[in-house]
Amino acid sequence: MIRLLILTGALALANPALAQDAPVKTAPAVAPPLAGGPAPGAPKKPGTLVEALMAAGFDPHTKLVGESVQVMSGQRATLDIASGKPVLEAVETGHVDMALPEGAPDSYKPLAPGKVAFAVDGSAAKKQSFLKIWNGLPHAVGYLAEITAIREGKLARRMAQVCAVPGGGTNYEMWPDPVIAVTLSKIAEIPDDKITCK
Repeated sequence: MIRLLILTGALALANPALAQDAPVKTAPAVAPPLAGGPAPGAPKKPGTLVEALMAAGFDPHTKLVGESVQVMSGQRATLDIASGKPVLEAVETGHVDMALPEGAPDSYKPLAPGKVAFAVDGSAAKKQSFLKIWNGLPHAVGYLAEITAIREGKLARRMAQVCAVPGGGTNYEMWPDPVIAVTLSKIAEIPDDKITCK
């Protein structure tokens, strides 16, 4: 009995926390990041041009926005403008003949009568970007064009001088900038004697 009392007293003096039944302190655990939240560490750099454009607030899709159509490089937008407002009927991926080696034809199928189409393409070898316009209407078509290009690693936009396209004809516009998209607005048939460049 005396031995038991001596052992209990020795334990109490050696570790008072155990004798008083105090809570044990542990180091706080590092909580894992919440699902959908930002991952720890440095922000990830965009891996593709599309990711970089989206990070810069630019939507890299061929699409109709109100009464304007944005056409991305490497694509063609086919429109119906009979109602006075453009209706986007089709988006195709392909190449314009001017951006291909000499003598190579477009990779786009022929345009249906009564439609208008715009395609954007570029050639690193020629150091040119191209807009090709197909007019399947009987009269000239006029429009305005704003190009979006990359200059010194940044997006730059500017209005471009363009010419109306005669009825049943095609036309090209070209720029030395690396154009990634062209936004076309005020697309409408005009009298044949009003074909102008603006």
